[in-house]
Amino acid sequence: MPETPAPAGSDAPDASEIGYGAALAELEEILDEIEDDAVDVDVLAARVKRAAELLRVCRDRITAARIEVTQIVADLDPSSLEDDAADDEADR
Repeated sequence: MPETPAPAGSDAPDASEIGYGAALAELEEILDEIEDDAVDVDVLAARVKRAAELLRVCRDRITAARIEVTQIVADLDPSSLEDDAADDEADR
């Protein structure tokens, strides 16, 4: 019985341990592999699973960055500082 080749990137780090740029680059590699008509069907499922993991990581990193940027901008907005001060006074 022929041996099924290991999927490319099977020794890749856990998706949650890589940065956004590395995840995006690996996603592009996987897309290239999947678009190739010669991709082994046994490898295809593993590559799609890895792509899903990487997509989750990218989405989570984008969401976290959006929240952080929103908070930073809100902290710089003088009116939000006044609103915070008024809220603090009202809580006392």
